[in-house]
Amino acid sequence: MPKTTPVSLAAALLAALLLPACRPPRAFVGPVPADIREIEGDASLRVMREGRTSRSRFAFVLEPSRRGRVTVTGVLGAAAAEIVLSGPDGYFVLPSEKAYWKAAPEEIVEKFLGFPLSLDEMSGLICGRWPAGPGNEPPPGWTLDRDGEGRITAGRKGRLEFTVLEFFPGSPVPRVLDYRDPGSQGRLTVRSIEFNGPGASGAFDLDFLRAFSAKSWEEIRRILDHED
Repeated sequence: MPKTTPVSLAAALLAALLLPACRPPRAFVGPVPADIREIEGDASLRVMREGRTSRSRFAFVLEPSRRGRVTVTGVLGAAAAEIVLSGPDGYFVLPSEKAYWKAAPEEIVEKFLGFPLSLDEMSGLICGRWPAGPGNEPPPGWTLDRDGEGRITAGRKGRLEFTVLEFFPGSPVPRVLDYRDPGSQGRLTVRSIEFNGPGASGAFDLDFLRAFSAKSWEEIRRILDHED
């Protein structure tokens, strides 16, 4: 049986219809606060792999270094899956099937984007503010390029690299960025973003999982591919 690639996963997500969990985001609000406690917004993603292209849209609520939730939307704007990251745990949830897969956050993000990222790294890509190491150095493993205004314009970690193509006007926040690794390439477009807002009420409540069944990734993959 052929292995599911990130593109076929995204295509499967777009075929599902569930109720959305994150509320509609507001327009971009600036300037970026010195202390980012919460990031909320809406973005679109295009992934190209093995000659195929997949597109999806998602809403996000991120609390850097703490937790995050991504709602991948598909047909007619309905949610296709929920990705919940909380501390050392990550959950890939299919509410219509009352099923979820639990793994490390980096593994969960890899199924979505095609490569592993921590919550802080994903937050950095989206908002342009990366956690600094000792001496204001880039995060471990990363090389980050800046322009004359101090904005991060590109970055590399191992064989993964990204380039910011466009910023929000008068802001260091990326609006469009391209990324690539040896197996895929993609474009992330942030449509709206807000900092330190009220967040999505109940976005990180996991009590509903008590009524859900834990599955392996192989079982989740089969559900997404509509296999018997």
